[in-house]
Amino acid sequence: SSGINAEWPLRPGLDQIKKYFNSDIKIITTHCALRELYQLGPAMSGSHKILKKFPRHKCGHENAALEAAECFKVMIGEGNTNHYIIATQDEGTQQYLRSIPGVPVMYISGSTLYLESPSYQSRKKAEKLFTNQDLLTAYEKETLSKLNITTESKTIVNRKRKRPKGPNPLSCKKKKAKHNLAS
Repeated sequence: SSGINAEWPLRPGLDQIKKYFNSDIKIITTHCALRELYQLGPAMSGSHKILKKFPRHKCGHENAALEAAECFKVMIGEGNTNHYIIATQDEGTQQYLRSIPGVPVMYISGSTLYLESPSYQSRKKAEKLFTNQDLLTAYEKETLSKLNITTESKTIVNRKRKRPKGPNPLSCKKKKAKHNLAS
């Protein structure tokens, strides 16, 4: 884990996150994450100063602080019911979060903020939800039954075939006869 300079441009980073999600967001931290950065010493003082600017989520570990990674794992739980997006530089935590469906992971590389594409587990869960989803509403089903149309039947529309067209008659010039002039 590398520390971030305290002068790191925070405002452009927040604006970039808002652009990612196209909505307002609430960035929070935990007491456990702040405590861990403080214990890592002067190398992480810039990161600690930046993190202190955000509101703290009550993780329930205020008296007996956990490591930040463990605190995040407890917050996420099994299904990420609160829809958290975790931003971490710790590769072990990133790998663990990828194994849980529905947990987006963000990290900083250089001065660029990255949002990872959905993990295999997330894509698998989304595909399962989509295939199990009934795409017709109750009103649409009722309307279809009134019209005596089943959802499985497909109507075939006979369309007139487009045939190849000939050349444009205005673009075709008639050949002119050649006149032989004998001298």
